[in-house]
Amino acid sequence: MIRTKHHRTVRSFTKIFSALALGFLGASAFGEEDANSAKLAQFSPDHKIIVVEAPGIEELVFGTGVIFKVDGTRETLSSDRSPLFSSTGWTTVETPMGQAQATSATYGDSEFSYTLTLKILPEIHAIALEGVFHNKSERDVKLDRMELLSTFSSGRIQLDSPEKWLVTPLMEDAPAEVFSAMQRACREAAMVYNAKGTGFLIGPTGPPEAFTEIEFKDGGMKASAKMEGVLVKAGQSRRGEPMVVCFDSPDTATKIWSRWVAATHGARLHRERVYGWCSWYSRTTNIDEKHTRDVLGILADNPNVFGKSVLQLDDGYQIMDGDWRGNAKFPSGLAKLAKDIRAKGWLPGVWFAPLMLNPEHPFNKAHPDGIQKNAQGIASFMNPNSFHPDGANWLVPDHPESKKLLHNIIKEACDSGYGYIKIDFNGIGSQFTDPTKTSLQIFRELYALYREAAGEETYILSCLGQPTRGVIGYVDAARVGPDAHPAHFDKCLKSVLRFQIYNNVWWHNDPDCSYLAPKLESRTVGFTPEGEGMWRTWHNIVTLVGGTAMNSEPLDAEDCKAVWRNAEIMRPSSAEPGRLLTLGLSPENTIFGFAAARPYGDFAVWNFYNSAKDPKSITLDFTAAGLPPGIECAVFDFWQNKVIARAKDTYTTASLDSESSALLRFTPLNSAAPVLVGSNLHLSIGATEIQDIRTSPKLLEVLLSDAGAQSGSLTFQSIKPLEAAGSENCEIKAVESLGDNLWRIDIQGRQWGKPQSLRLTIK
Repeated sequence: MIRTKHHRTVRSFTKIFSALALGFLGASAFGEEDANSAKLAQFSPDHKIIVVEAPGIEELVFGTGVIFKVDGTRETLSSDRSPLFSSTGWTTVETPMGQAQATSATYGDSEFSYTLTLKILPEIHAIALEGVFHNKSERDVKLDRMELLSTFSSGRIQLDSPEKWLVTPLMEDAPAEVFSAMQRACREAAMVYNAKGTGFLIGPTGPPEAFTEIEFKDGGMKASAKMEGVLVKAGQSRRGEPMVVCFDSPDTATKIWSRWVAATHGARLHRERVYGWCSWYSRTTNIDEKHTRDVLGILADNPNVFGKSVLQLDDGYQIMDGDWRGNAKFPSGLAKLAKDIRAKGWLPGVWFAPLMLNPEHPFNKAHPDGIQKNAQGIASFMNPNSFHPDGANWLVPDHPESKKLLHNIIKEACDSGYGYIKIDFNGIGSQFTDPTKTSLQIFRELYALYREAAGEETYILSCLGQPTRGVIGYVDAARVGPDAHPAHFDKCLKSVLRFQIYNNVWWHNDPDCSYLAPKLESRTVGFTPEGEGMWRTWHNIVTLVGGTAMNSEPLDAEDCKAVWRNAEIMRPSSAEPGRLLTLGLSPENTIFGFAAARPYGDFAVWNFYNSAKDPKSITLDFTAAGLPPGIECAVFDFWQNKVIARAKDTYTTASLDSESSALLRFTPLNSAAPVLVGSNLHLSIGATEIQDIRTSPKLLEVLLSDAGAQSGSLTFQSIKPLEAAGSENCEIKAVESLGDNLWRIDIQGRQWGKPQSLRLTIK
């Protein structure tokens, strides 16, 4: 594996995540070392099964085993049918989430054997499982899968009212389903919880060895490492993918699991989130240099609207797939364009599909064994389409000549001045040069190659569609949903909301582009048929994700200029990333947002999304939402720009139309001093555009960042009247009493890139 600087930080990274994990929890529900280990899980006396005693789970007993082929014949080793070869007592071991008590059992004989290590982590209410296959024979073996946990092998799982438990996939956009009716497998990881938050999360932890799968069938479950027939040579051992089962609340369990993976996969988290403009939905493959320079001029001439971040070329600039030099539509060349973009203060970005190769590319003839083929030996082929009329072949990612080509593609772009690389069409196929490696390992080596070619400071976005551990540690951002066509926001939200657990843990989440209005006559890719409510929902969520925040509008069109402010209010994305409050507890993705702690006063911002077909109201529990019990809160609506209610302990929205939202801020009214209760400068309603608020008996001072709209208003609750006293790099247009001790401060002329402040006299 190609090693980069961030891999050398894994040890310190591990310590950080261990501390974080322990910080999530209160006192452990379990006792002391060896005695307490048995309270959570242990082997049966004959080691045929593992017995788990977890809070809220009536019964969980499982077996374990491995499937492999010798000379083409399928063989199995399992805890319930194979002889026990050896076992160990309890020992203390280190994990990224702290110390664990570990014991192991080995099944098989002197030729083939399988070891399962069981680790107990009482501090995080979890068990970890790790399997190793041993080939001590004189024959090579193909390893198919390790079934780390199977209730189908002399095991069982018993839940109280299983029809009330929900299985939520965590790495695919498939719908959550009732446990008792579930008849399929989940990709990589899943949650199993009832509405009270009792249950567990199961998923891979790394170090990365293989993709995993959790199968639910007939009221049982099986968790496996998919070893994909990898070669295990005579005399060698092969580890599968370790997995964890965490029996804590949905929020705590997802934090523990995702941070464990981040530690073992070396996540890159040092880059700031980006925003900007992408050419794809504006022009698709009809992009050209003139239009790009026109957009550059608009961006550069209007920093107070667009700030300064990324201008990214998408598909359509290349000579052909595989030859990523600029075509005739870019007569100045890509290097000159990148230089000019940088000269205007923007970061040039460029799209690639490195694995995709035009059938006429000379690589096809020079290295036919470097082209993916199907089972019949025929080259895999993407059929011609309007964007790629010649169709495409696909590179074998680990072929030596493919690796040279892929490395050069990325390096040449970076050498030409591009500091933001978007990598798309990431299907690596199933035919690899190295038979000893799983597809996960091949995927990770591919992205290690991309990172080495790009250098440490190039910003890499992987356009995935759904999360994969294959890119963690090598990318700065990852697409976590399908393409955000304006007519398909409902489909995008199913992925983007659920996959928010990975944002700022594995990478920055990229929800894809937002748009500045539901419909523009100048826009070529269409409109949002559901109307304003659906568009606002998507615009709100893209911002609250707290990852990348791009738009792809025809910025030079007059109808687009009229809605430029909607670019301002999402720039940059929220400084407080949102979370899905209902994850694992409901099949509906309804409440998304954050609770923010600030020295000048805490608050929360939540978006209430009605994904149902009919109008309905949505209720927020203040304790679950991070708001103090028994304290009255002001409820501020962003799009209405006003306080709409005061509430204590719970709040129920007005009836929301189908596919519509309410974006609300909740501010506890527990101070005699003036309290900020609302802002329409940024969609995070004070979390991003406000740096600090300082009060004295006679003066209120507001320090602003350069985020958000040039003009807008702040709303305060103040028992005493407020009057304008001065400002810096912005202007107080008016101070208006709204009644009921509410004051609106109208602001204009905010200047991007400069410190801004307001001063108000408290009368």
